[in-house]
Amino acid sequence: MVFFREYTPHPALQTFVRHYWIIHVQLDPKIPREQLPQKPYPPSTEQCLYFYPYNLPHSVKVGNQAPESATAGIVVGQPLTRMNITLNPNYLMLKVSFQPGALFRLLGVPMNLLVDDHADLEAITGNLVNEVYERLPEAAGYEAMIRLVEDFLLRKAAHCQAAVLPIDIVAQRMLDPKAYHQLDQLANDACLSIRQFERKFRERVGVSPKLFTRIARFRQAYKLREIDPNRSWLDIAYACQYYDPNHLVKDFQQFAGTSPNQLFTEELAHRELRNAFISRSGRS
Repeated sequence: MVFFREYTPHPALQTFVRHYWIIHVQLDPKIPREQLPQKPYPPSTEQCLYFYPYNLPHSVKVGNQAPESATAGIVVGQPLTRMNITLNPNYLMLKVSFQPGALFRLLGVPMNLLVDDHADLEAITGNLVNEVYERLPEAAGYEAMIRLVEDFLLRKAAHCQAAVLPIDIVAQRMLDPKAYHQLDQLANDACLSIRQFERKFRERVGVSPKLFTRIARFRQAYKLREIDPNRSWLDIAYACQYYDPNHLVKDFQQFAGTSPNQLFTEELAHRELRNAFISRSGRS
């Protein structure tokens, strides 16, 4: 069984939350761990909360051997490195994707401390999140899970004193790789000097404005190929405003740890293996 859906946040949270995602994959628990499908997750322009009501994930960064530590809830800063996630037999991920700078406003944690890293959510929010952990596995459906997490976020937002600033609006516009990205104009729109803009952007988002826009462009190229697997990389490179295809390849090497073609070969292999296991589980 595979379920995935995007959910729209409550109106009171839309200055904080871009969207929620639930992905639920159920496989035959008899499948040996070494045979379980592995999903490649390249970086995207987002800072998130992740909740795992059932099996904890087994996640390994490209280039590492040891898996990442995992708890029932984690705060994830701006990723820079592709993650390979092994889909355990009862894998359910509830992701809260935040507007740029919003996680900084909500939690008060400088996001430059969490670049390409994560932290235990309870260590940051305290015992308030424990009720969510206890109730999520018993929730009567996916919408009920969303409501539990959203109630937690609404309580946090009610005590948030940090206002949305012009720099936050500018950062949201920077999610579009086709938008203008001249540093002096971005700083001016944020009502800051260039130096102030760069410093506050790192504090609120985690990385420099230039790196953020590179990740946004890389992710756009990845999405275009997902939408149309037959589209050429040359066409995608120019559609995403790369100077030439070599710059696209360079970004894939940096953020995904491999070439564009190899990444999608691995993605296709994951899908085929996952579907085979799901089909097998349905017959058992």
